[in-house]
Amino acid sequence: MNRSRKRSTESSEDYLEAILRIRSERGSCRNVDIACLLGYSKASVTKALAGLSAAGLAEV
Repeated sequence: MNRSRKRSTESSEDYLEAILRIRSERGSCRNVDIACLLGYSKASVTKALAGLSAAGLAEV
């Protein structure tokens, strides 16, 4: 696996783990919750979630 794809996979895993953690603690998950947990901007989270949604890995 090339470096770019590996980083993308690791990033996707980070987002999915954050969603799971937040949902288990609060029952729901918002973009701002993910941004706060991971230390990313809300815009970056929104863009990443769009990609995860397109891949069928998350519902937005």
